[in-house]
Amino acid sequence: MSTYTYHDDSQPPPERRKAVLFCPECGHEARLTDDWNTTTERGDRLLVCPICETVVDRRSETKCDPLEAAYSERPPS
Repeated sequence: MSTYTYHDDSQPPPERRKAVLFCPECGHEARLTDDWNTTTERGDRLLVCPICETVVDRRSETKCDPLEAAYSERPPS
């Protein structure tokens, strides 16, 4: 059995980067290291939309922290 994969090069790739978060409530978008509010609740780290205060990401503090990973991968200023 063969697998056929179709790739359409007629459209340019989206300009949004993979590290962009989107708020499902208000549509706010920003890179992971930009203006998202960070708080801790019952051992979980929350990323909260600065516009409407919706939680856009919840991670256990014992698991990999995407915010710390993003800051550590960022080139020095």
